Amino acid sequence: MSDISKTTINLPVDLKKELKKMAIDEDTSLSGLIIKMIEEGMKNRKGNVISDGD
Repeated sequence: MSDISKTTINLPVDLKKELKKMAIDEDTSLSGLIIKMIEEGMKNRKGNVISDGD
C-alpha cells in the first residue's frame, strides 16, 4: 500500500448516514469503506477503457 494522505470531504448528511450503515455491515470504518469504493471504481474505470479504433 502507498503512503496515506489525509483529505477532508463534505458529504450530504443522508449519504453519510447510508455510508456509515454500509461500513458497519461490512465491519469496517467509514474511511475504509470510502477507500474501498474508490479503489473499486478506479479498477472498473481502467477495465472499461474503450478504444477509439486507432
